[in-house]
Amino acid sequence: MPRVNLSLTQDMYDRIEKEAKKQNITVNYYICEMLEERFGKRTTYDYTVAVGEMIKEAKKMDKEFTLADLPTFADVNEVLVEYKIKESPAQIRARLGKMFNEAVKKGTAKGVERATTIKDGEEQLKFYCRAAVYVNKLNQIKKGDN
Repeated sequence: MPRVNLSLTQDMYDRIEKEAKKQNITVNYYICEMLEERFGKRTTYDYTVAVGEMIKEAKKMDKEFTLADLPTFADVNEVLVEYKIKESPAQIRARLGKMFNEAVKKGTAKGVERATTIKDGEEQLKFYCRAAVYVNKLNQIKKGDN
């Protein structure tokens, strides 16, 4: 995938960042979305909707999970085929993963956090086969109340 390096004034960047934050997406994706609206002539993958669905699915999880356990993430191939979208599943999943992780970091996915483990006496982020592991803390709290 080609990359573009933009040099913007701080004021322009701040305005773009503000609009991107309103939509809970990255500046990079916000700019890509604008360019796609202006120059795109094909159906594109709607990352904003997909990440929103992934957050809903994550909030229903009752044990630790990776993104591959979320139906929206797992079903990327089918969506691409159904809508004849000319992007690779790997590119879509990489961007979805970054956006989901950003939502978790910023607290947009309320209750969903990165899972941790204790290794050599230190708390570390948990991975399963190099994939980030997440946990729905709200479900853990509910289970503890029963």
